[in-house]
Amino acid sequence: MMGRKKFDMKQYHNLSLDDLISPGDLYRKIDEAVDFKFIYDLAKETYSHTGQPSLDPVVFFKIELVGFLEGIHEDRALERRIKDSLAIRWFLGYDLDEALPVHSTISRTRKDRISKVLYQAVFDHILGLCIRHQLVKGNHQSIDSTLLKANASLDSLEVLQPKVLAHYEKAVGTNHPEAERKDSEPISSKPARRDQEAKAAKKQGFPGAAYYKASASVDEACGIITHAQVDHGNKNDSELLKPIVQELKERLNQNGLSFQSLAADKGFYSAENLKYLSDETLTAYLTPRRLTTMEGDFSREHFHYDESTDQFICPEGKPLYFRQLDDELPHLRRYRAEEKNCRVCPQKFLCTKGKARTISFSIYEDLITEALQRSKSQEAKTFHRLRNIQAEGIFAHLKEVLKFRKLYSLGLQSAAKRFVMGCAVINLKKLLRFLPDLRQLFLQMFQIFNEQIKSNAALFSI
Repeated sequence: MMGRKKFDMKQYHNLSLDDLISPGDLYRKIDEAVDFKFIYDLAKETYSHTGQPSLDPVVFFKIELVGFLEGIHEDRALERRIKDSLAIRWFLGYDLDEALPVHSTISRTRKDRISKVLYQAVFDHILGLCIRHQLVKGNHQSIDSTLLKANASLDSLEVLQPKVLAHYEKAVGTNHPEAERKDSEPISSKPARRDQEAKAAKKQGFPGAAYYKASASVDEACGIITHAQVDHGNKNDSELLKPIVQELKERLNQNGLSFQSLAADKGFYSAENLKYLSDETLTAYLTPRRLTTMEGDFSREHFHYDESTDQFICPEGKPLYFRQLDDELPHLRRYRAEEKNCRVCPQKFLCTKGKARTISFSIYEDLITEALQRSKSQEAKTFHRLRNIQAEGIFAHLKEVLKFRKLYSLGLQSAAKRFVMGCAVINLKKLLRFLPDLRQLFLQMFQIFNEQIKSNAALFSI
């Protein structure tokens, strides 16, 4: 006989929400691993002692956590998902008959109530749990960056051309009839920029658009993220290395860890960064970008530097004198030969196509040479391979697994909040993955310890 399921909704149910959640559910594991009550102490200064009760800050951060784990970053879709899931409802602490937070409450709390400092405190707390479970060594860090798509179109960005405008005013003057006619024309009704802090950026593998730049450092032991920050999209990686290292070193020192070396790609290289890392006694696995000459020229290795006279000597024995410092890179000193010597030189066609040969020499030449030699070592190759797996891997996980490819909020601070929370979620997932192994190891060590005590007691009894 074929059965037919009849669905008659009961008005009252004699059940507990806890009974409906699987013992192995992800949210149950998170609830067992992390006690979120520490957020109350961190957030108490944010709230007044009067007025209507707000959304519980612990509930809010759990909602943020759910959004990343479910790959949902739009608040309306997240609200629908929370209502549909019994496990999420249990995780947030809402019974079947309780009303859940709506999307506008979540959005306003994120924007106006919870500061970036509190997000950073949550990240630090989860990082502290990873350190206490010995998932972080601190000795070597891999650093990388990526672009996060801002909630703004490229067409809405303002095009700034100060040099062109200054040249135009100087050429035609501010009282020119054409300038007066342009001033009298009505201003076009171009829509205001949606995100005032988003910047146009271009990077290999990314289409031209408005972005923010997200940077992170990853520990070598288990791939735990030890630092996360967000900057304007048009910032160069080399500009960001120093503040990253400063904050990272301070955080590791506070946790009793020794920061000794780092690896990063060529984008983070600059001679000034090598000097800074050397002063901080950090070993840098960065590949220097050597200044190359034109095709067919003698390389700089053919020229001998005389330190006593501060001159370069060319293969024909003629001197190159110091002329000036580079305008954009002050650590570069430019040396130039005399035109009369180059004019009659028999090897000029091999040396330069200009009137006289010019050589650039860095005051940090020793550090650059040392870094170049270090980059060819087997240890450097190992660290760069590790960086490709771990540092680039966390961005792949963030975008492909957690679906965090685009920002739905506005502003630099909001972008930083979201990225720091995403990194905290990745660390939490790794903590949950390694916890069973750590507990098993602890039980094995405990059993060995008990057996040793029993054997020693047996020997003393004899």
